[in-house]
Order: sequence, then C-alpha cells, then structure tokens
Amino acid sequence: MKKFSFKAKLWIWPGVGGWHFVNLPKDLAIKVRKVAKPYGSGFVAVSVTVGKSTWQTALFPHRESDTYLLSVKKSIRKKEEIFEDDDLKISFVLL
Repeated sequence: MKKFSFKAKLWIWPGVGGWHFVNLPKDLAIKVRKVAKPYGSGFVAVSVTVGKSTWQTALFPHRESDTYLLSVKKSIRKKEEIFEDDDLKISFVLL
C-alpha cells in the first residue's frame, strides 16, 4: 500500500450542507493520479487518518483547482475537535 501525508487547512464548502474539506497539495495530487485506480467520475478510494481517527472515504476530483478534495466528516471533526481554518496533519493510503 502506498501511504501519503500532507498538511492542509480545513474549509467549508459554500452553500447548503456544510461539507468540510481540505485540498490536497497539487504536487501530491499528481503523485496520486499516477498510481490511483479511480472509479466513477474520478473518485479515489482511501483510508484516512487524522489524529487518532481513521476512516474510509474517497478523494473527490476538483477540476477547478486541478487537485483532489478530501471531506472530513462531522463525527471525525467532533472527536478530534477540528474546526474551520484549522491546520490538519493528514495521512492516507489508497484502497
């Protein structure tokens, strides 16, 4: 399994729903594209760790920013006491 790590700032998607995301750095997105096996509209299945929490999700391709978005679900934000504009240390493996 290929493991990746990065740091990024948590932000909220504008509009309905209040989804919270981080953007993968563009250089990391390039590395992921080279080895990932995307499904659907380019989603990449991953297992993510932030703090002591690990969950399975997908990287969302974001054409406007030419990278992937990673959502951080509410249960993880609550457990890890994460809020908008926090800088996160994130690691993930491709599934």
